[in-house]
Amino acid sequence: MTLTAFLAYCLAITLAAATPGPAMFTVITNGVARGFLRAFVAGMGIAAGDAVLVTLALLGLVALAQTFEWVFLLLKYAGAAYLIFLGIKMWRAAAAQSAAQRIPQTGLSRSFLLGASVALGNPKAILFHASIMPLILNLDTMTFADGLLVVAVVVGANILTMGIYAALAGRASGWFRTPERMRLINRFAGSAMIGTGALIAAR
Repeated sequence: MTLTAFLAYCLAITLAAATPGPAMFTVITNGVARGFLRAFVAGMGIAAGDAVLVTLALLGLVALAQTFEWVFLLLKYAGAAYLIFLGIKMWRAAAAQSAAQRIPQTGLSRSFLLGASVALGNPKAILFHASIMPLILNLDTMTFADGLLVVAVVVGANILTMGIYAALAGRASGWFRTPERMRLINRFAGSAMIGTGALIAAR
């Protein structure tokens, strides 16, 4: 892989990861409602899920993924249902709760699995990776090390962009301390989570 091709691929993947979509909204709503750490862990889950998809694309398993599309649909609906569940919890949260209690503080593993399910629930991402690779990379001369580098780029781009979104959302969450502001964040984050879940389910 040439340096020019590598840099071009890095740019394309980073721009794709930063594009607004279910992954971005998942991280932002988690950051505003639950803080930076859980949002960042959800972003890591998204990166892991996207790494699986790009690996499938590299291995030429796009057709296989389409054959087992029901698996991706199951993951998509599971992630969407969990987001909607969190959104409903936010709407029902009492305004007098402390900031740490305004939403059930589930374990980090659930945040990771949520992010992974959002990423894996989008089988079209495989087609994106499979279509962009031949335009930038020379797949005929690609080595195993090049393949690992491609996966590393995808993971790094997702962690970088989702980390930035998580940090911005986490900082915003600190502003909501009074009962009035907490009520506002409950309504905003709850609505955003429900809307994101519905968007994921409808795609």
